[in-house]
Amino acid sequence: MNNKKNNNKISKNKKLVTFKIPATSANIGSGFDSVGLTLDLYNEIHIYENENSKKIEFEITGEGENEISKDNNMILDAMKLVYKKLKAKPEKGYIIKCINRIPLSRGLGSSSAAIIGGLLSANYILGNKLSLENDILNMAVQLEGHPDNVSPAILGGIISGVVRKNEDFKYVKINTPKNLKAIVAIPNFHLSTEKARNALPKEISFKDAIFNISRAALLTSALSSNKLDLLEVATDDKLHQDYRAKFIPGLKELFKEVKKAGAYSVTISGAGSSILALVKNDENIIKKVSNAMKESFAKKKIESEIKVLNIPNKGIVVI
Repeated sequence: MNNKKNNNKISKNKKLVTFKIPATSANIGSGFDSVGLTLDLYNEIHIYENENSKKIEFEITGEGENEISKDNNMILDAMKLVYKKLKAKPEKGYIIKCINRIPLSRGLGSSSAAIIGGLLSANYILGNKLSLENDILNMAVQLEGHPDNVSPAILGGIISGVVRKNEDFKYVKINTPKNLKAIVAIPNFHLSTEKARNALPKEISFKDAIFNISRAALLTSALSSNKLDLLEVATDDKLHQDYRAKFIPGLKELFKEVKKAGAYSVTISGAGSSILALVKNDENIIKKVSNAMKESFAKKKIESEIKVLNIPNKGIVVI
């Protein structure tokens, strides 16, 4: 009944713009808090005029529709920061319809998509005074606190970057290697970023630091030079995955089976609970890896959804 009312409200108002914001997978093993890639799974934000009110009203469908508040959410928080930066507020009402396809708390960048969506929406409403690849990008990085989700969502492809205090985000974009596909296994349980971060140690050994530095350097080099056979060693990690393994039942066995099935690499996606496998665009390998991921979770009595995705070189889409 409520959906019918909402649809009627929207149908009477003019659509102004649509933003498609992609999912992302951060870290890719060794590139903790610094490397991330884009996935072609999109949340959509549709902005409509609101002739019946001077307020910003939200309609939310899909992932989180029963969990996300329409009066207090990450999109609205990000919008308020744009109002503050531009020292302006909307002069009329709008309806913001969110169609969410990125699962919440699964390590696929749902929070980043919300932050970016809010920044884009407020910027549009106030006359597009902020640039996407400078102002919006830097605001998003500051809000998220680390760059490896928001930057690929905005820029597309694979991003390796560094945040320095009071400076613009420094990054290199790597175009997706030919014939590279992403397979994501999404288990049916949440894992909050806060919980996953709290599991990490405050200090690490010099030996582990060298281990990750060498592999993160190899990771970006392998991706940029299309030497994908190096990804197995390049994604090895000592900073975060071993500490988070306790939250994902059977993780080590899953990694073993997915590599055996022919994946170039397999890692926790972001903070988890999803798993990312990078594979050759080969139907037989994709089938074997997908089955290995699903069966590994099933052995622990965990249901999972498998998505075979592209890594698009374009980030946000504006329609």
